[in-house]
Amino acid sequence: MGKLESEIAEYVGNYFRRRGYPPTVEELIRTFGILTVMCMMFYILNLFRIGMIRNSLFFGTGDFKLIPVKAK
Repeated sequence: MGKLESEIAEYVGNYFRRRGYPPTVEELIRTFGILTVMCMMFYILNLFRIGMIRNSLFFGTGDFKLIPVKAK
């Protein structure tokens, strides 16, 4: 997992814990300065593939949640 992907995962988790709902893709784009939705989708789908995010963009832009990684 890259640095930006780990920052996105951490941001989504913190956002969800503070507000009770996940951020939208548009909020992530503004926060991280990504230029296009497609670029942000690339990072989100990578996090989905490794199991950090469930309910990825396939289920709606505002409906994805962080799955915490268990420390060994």
